[in-house]
Amino acid sequence: MYPESDDSSAERTAFADLLVSSGLVSAKQLARASVESALSGIAVDAVLVTQGALDPVALRSVLARAWNLPVLNLARTHVDHDLVDQWPDETYLSESWFPVRDQSNGTVLVATSRIPDAARADRIAGVIASPVEFGAVASADIAAAVARAVKRRSRGRRLFLS
Repeated sequence: MYPESDDSSAERTAFADLLVSSGLVSAKQLARASVESALSGIAVDAVLVTQGALDPVALRSVLARAWNLPVLNLARTHVDHDLVDQWPDETYLSESWFPVRDQSNGTVLVATSRIPDAARADRIAGVIASPVEFGAVASADIAAAVARAVKRRSRGRRLFLS
């Protein structure tokens, strides 16, 4: 979890239980990653991915199945950059969500790596001033999408300054 994460203790426990019960990681791997997560402030699933103990593609599938959501691959999904640029990158990292695009039904598709309950939907909808629908991703996917957004913005500034 990130230092300002909105994950409650119960949500963290449920998420950790899902990682182990699905067979994605062992209890021992989770325990080691939890210690590093607590020390670093990095989400436990991102720690596991970095350690090579967890495949983000497999995690996406397990989360999607558990939460009855579509799987999103943020590297291959159309992302509305103007939408992404409206809020601070740190919000996406600390709260484990990422706005993807407006949808034809008046909602915004939001990638999440945390339990998409009603309180989470309401909180994110309040931030972006629109109803939301969720897709499942890993925390590492959100971090990579933020890195791509930062790189895209930096590239745009260099072109402007040239």
